[in-house]
Amino acid sequence: MASLETTAPILQQAAEGVSTESRLVQAWKPSAIAADVATLGTGTLLAGLFNVALIFVLPRLITVEDYGYWRIFALYAGYAGFLHFGFADGALLRWAGNPLEEFHQEISVALKYLFWQQVIVLAPLCAIAALVLPGSLRFVGVALAVYVLVINLVMLLQFGLQSAKIFRPMAISSVAAPALFLGFVLLWHSEWHSDYREVTGFNAAGWLVVLVLLLAWTKPWSGARSAVRLMSLAKACVKSGWPIVLANTGVLLIVSADRLAVSWAATIRNFAQYSLAASAMAVPITVIQACSKVFFSHLAGVTPDGRKRIYALCSRTLLMAWAVMLPYYFALDFFVRHFLPRYTPSLAYARILLLGIPFLASIQILQMSYAYLNGMQKHFLWRTAAILALTLGGTSFAAFHTNSLRTVAAVQVSVLAAWWLLNEWTLRNLTGEMEGSWLKFLSIYGLASASYWTATHWAGRDVTAAILVYYVLLIVVLALLCRGDLRLLRHAAWKTS
Repeated sequence: MASLETTAPILQQAAEGVSTESRLVQAWKPSAIAADVATLGTGTLLAGLFNVALIFVLPRLITVEDYGYWRIFALYAGYAGFLHFGFADGALLRWAGNPLEEFHQEISVALKYLFWQQVIVLAPLCAIAALVLPGSLRFVGVALAVYVLVINLVMLLQFGLQSAKIFRPMAISSVAAPALFLGFVLLWHSEWHSDYREVTGFNAAGWLVVLVLLLAWTKPWSGARSAVRLMSLAKACVKSGWPIVLANTGVLLIVSADRLAVSWAATIRNFAQYSLAASAMAVPITVIQACSKVFFSHLAGVTPDGRKRIYALCSRTLLMAWAVMLPYYFALDFFVRHFLPRYTPSLAYARILLLGIPFLASIQILQMSYAYLNGMQKHFLWRTAAILALTLGGTSFAAFHTNSLRTVAAVQVSVLAAWWLLNEWTLRNLTGEMEGSWLKFLSIYGLASASYWTATHWAGRDVTAAILVYYVLLIVVLALLCRGDLRLLRHAAWKTS
């Protein structure tokens, strides 16, 4: 199983007679996790602020059509990880939970393999894009090839740092890319006119600088020469990583299925409107990704029994965090109406899409980590493939036949909910969760969503009153359904303080 590398230290400890409880305490340290989440979370927060700035700056600097082409690039750039065919994910599994010095010698071998593998794959794809695609999309296709090469090398180095729980350079790199991107765009626009070509190029340039910074930090060329052969390392990593990269690609396809369907069915202007609503989800999604990276690295050292005790509390904590931060919509509404009035129609779609965030957070932070660490990559892949077929079919039907982008957004949220529930049922032996826990989760979600929908309906009359009404209703919901979870969280916070 692919998880043997990460679970071997635990099995060895068990053979030496270390108790389950002591191993759980040693491996699962809330204070260490909180520190790592704070480190990576700070970087994520700053990166999120730059991304938010980009969300509102770019539409002001370029036309709606140019913004549509930029969002097409950004949409398909999200699938860049598929083209390493699982190598980087296999390396993450191989290295996870180990100190950097234990696998530092393998990083240079891994970089060498990945670079040439990417060149071999991307060169013909780049040539085909240049010959086949029409004018505007031709540039997008070639730019995608350049971006994929850079971002996959960055990903491999970040995975190495994540495996060793070195989150500071990861945080810096997550901030540097959007900060440089925004700086390049503003400097260029101060002297010249901007369109999607410059914007796309500056995005790739920002990640290229990040690649150089990560190389300088990790110094893969230093130290003794690795005894691991290039092809043996590649074979081992791809063998364990290909189900993960396929599942991750499936996850990305599911998460962006609504945008794919709209890009196929709608005009470039309508796609720009819907894409702005989807891009407004970048802040919570970025936070989800940061938490997922920290959670996976720490969970790798926890026993199966310990993981069961962790899951329930983490699941409802994510749900409560989403409910508390849901009034993010009001800030989004304010910024769009005042700074991007051309994109006001996108608010109706964003209002719906925010309802899918707790399901996405639970899937990416909890369910995927539990599946991968227990050698269930292939099982998770098949479930993901089934949900992918459902969501592409549902969103495509809505986009082509209803002509309602609100319906597309509602279908997207419904599919995420169905996917969450399917994973809960199939992973129940690993998580210890049963029908009562699922019903409690959905009850909290339903009541919080109803409160949010009511408050946003009243927002046009008095925003302050709407926010106050929402939080009053939320406090009642949490007091009724989450008292035990809140006590546990307060106790954990007191112990780590």
